[in-house]
Amino acid sequence: MTLTNLTREGKYIDTVIEDGVSRQLRTLSKVREKILRQNTGAKNMLHAVLDDYFPELKHLFYAMNTKGLWAVLENCPFSEDVLKFDKTAIADIITKASRSKTDGARKAAALYLAAETSIGLKRVGDADRYRLTVCLNEVKRTERMLQEIKKEMKELLKHLPAAQSLVSIPGVGHLSAAIFLGELGNPAYFHHAKQIIKYAGYDPQESDSGKRIGRKVISKKGRWLLRKCLYLMSVRVVKHSRFFRKYYQRRLKIKNRFGQLLKKKEALCAIAIKLIKVIFALLRDKRAFQDTVRFALAA
Repeated sequence: MTLTNLTREGKYIDTVIEDGVSRQLRTLSKVREKILRQNTGAKNMLHAVLDDYFPELKHLFYAMNTKGLWAVLENCPFSEDVLKFDKTAIADIITKASRSKTDGARKAAALYLAAETSIGLKRVGDADRYRLTVCLNEVKRTERMLQEIKKEMKELLKHLPAAQSLVSIPGVGHLSAAIFLGELGNPAYFHHAKQIIKYAGYDPQESDSGKRIGRKVISKKGRWLLRKCLYLMSVRVVKHSRFFRKYYQRRLKIKNRFGQLLKKKEALCAIAIKLIKVIFALLRDKRAFQDTVRFALAA
């Protein structure tokens, strides 16, 4: 009975399971998401280690996956280790890893000062060093796997002519194009941009009743990874594309039916819908994106 009602009301999404490059890209995208979670967990573990033993160190490097930080953790991970090194030797270690002589000397001086005034645990044993080594190796392992998957997806993308249309959009790289096309499948199955919008779960829904007017929200009933990919693509195209940036700025000035200005996240959802329409036009006409208002409005 439930399935009959869903079919009658059209509350379902057609998904074509196909083989070939699209399925391979979809498989790699899912694997990549799992490794991303592992990578995030490994970085959090490494962050916790630094909080215990050398909390000042994480403020000298902008991320847990920087080559300079890895080099320091491999050679002199604790404050007592840093003080045993000469400043020039530490600068050479950082410079060799980051390939920036100026940055290496500056961070070496800051690292030495941080080691002298560190508030981390002073007594470090073999178990503490083993803990740090395990966390660091896990970060490096997952980072390496992510790079390998990215390389494999980029190679598979060469077999899809539609990829050229996507990467012609400023802010859309090969990885985003690979995930998008892998989740979408064959673009020929979609005859209108609204079908892709629904497939991604970006179709707007209203939660009104007889006594209350609710806010419009996206359905989120489509493929979650495609929806996530489109949102991240929207963030980047707003930054790199003149048309999408102007469109985003216009959306921020529009008021909803409650007389309220759109929030940034709501405006980005509007960008995602517009991006789908532009991508559909590009794939349909087999052309490249032109970052002009005239072209984009026509799409």
